Amino acid sequence: LNFRLQPTELISCGSCDFTSSKAAQTTQDYHVLFGHRHQQQYQVHDVQVYNVWSCEHVAVYRRIRAICEIIERHDPDVIFLQVIGRPRTGEVTSYIYCLFQEAPWWGNYDEFSSKEKGYHGYTLSSKSTFCLLLSKLHAAKVPGSSPPYTPSSPMYCPSSPPRPCEPRAPSDLLSAWEYRYWWHHGLRAATCILTCPTPSDTGSVHRRARGSAFLEYFVSVHLFDVAVHHREHGTGTAVLDQNVVLGGDLGWDDDLDGPLRLGDGWVDAWLELCAGGGGGGGWTYDAVANPMVRGLKNMAKERRRSDRFVCKLKDFELDSIQMLGVEPIPGVTRFDDDDGNVVPVLPSHHFGLLLTISPKHD
Repeated sequence: LNFRLQPTELISCGSCDFTSSKAAQTTQDYHVLFGHRHQQQYQVHDVQVYNVWSCEHVAVYRRIRAICEIIERHDPDVIFLQVIGRPRTGEVTSYIYCLFQEAPWWGNYDEFSSKEKGYHGYTLSSKSTFCLLLSKLHAAKVPGSSPPYTPSSPMYCPSSPPRPCEPRAPSDLLSAWEYRYWWHHGLRAATCILTCPTPSDTGSVHRRARGSAFLEYFVSVHLFDVAVHHREHGTGTAVLDQNVVLGGDLGWDDDLDGPLRLGDGWVDAWLELCAGGGGGGGWTYDAVANPMVRGLKNMAKERRRSDRFVCKLKDFELDSIQMLGVEPIPGVTRFDDDDGNVVPVLPSHHFGLLLTISPKHD
């Protein structure tokens, strides 16, 4: 899939560069299982992730507009947005949410967000992190998600084999299920945000535990779907949860946390597509490449590959991954608090990522 973009807009690496080759306070994870854009049988899927800087005092309107323009330009099928709250109050700004809602493309997407499960109200003001999952892909419930049968249920039959026990999702998990067409394999997309290391706590134990829990949950749900399918149809296996894309701000620091421990079949998309290539180190938080970060006292002066795509794909393959928002916004600057120097403003303190996957053809 080719994009007509200016060279300054992204850092990209594709499948031609292929090489072989998850702090401690708040976690949110949302996932949804998708089908396809209508009447496009073999549509290539684009998934975009962006950690949005919540500071409203630094050209917030222009920055959100810049992110919206990036989204409009690439037209991804699925969007993951994470917002971390204000450092002092811990509140998530509702203004940023409203700015995204004003974007011309907003109505093209179905929205899945933390407010749907009551983690905080519509004003988005009582939690320190907030995730949005937006999708153009068809999503609906599939068999296997109904409540367990009970003796009072009209569908209960004592002679029926016991219904498998559905895995319990983490309390911060939001899910919806796709309607799968016979020619199309299901694709589950998930996003999360894990707290980054702080001067007082690295949070490594927490990030490691949550990372493992996410992957184990997807495996458990797949086994549950297979068991339900076997119970209802007597034979065959389901394909659910064999295609998963998990993207978000994992807060991961390889120097503190070690390598991301992935189970069988899971891959880190950046390492698969770009390791050793010309795409750089994949540092989505980069105090070297992002001059806006260098000019802020409360921002760590380091490089981290915080934002990642972790994938388990049986029926799809990785095509390319691109880094977005690496250039300053034209005509927008701010004063360095320390030296009084004028520094450029970028769309966010993190760079975004765009992952492209396509169906395998036998």
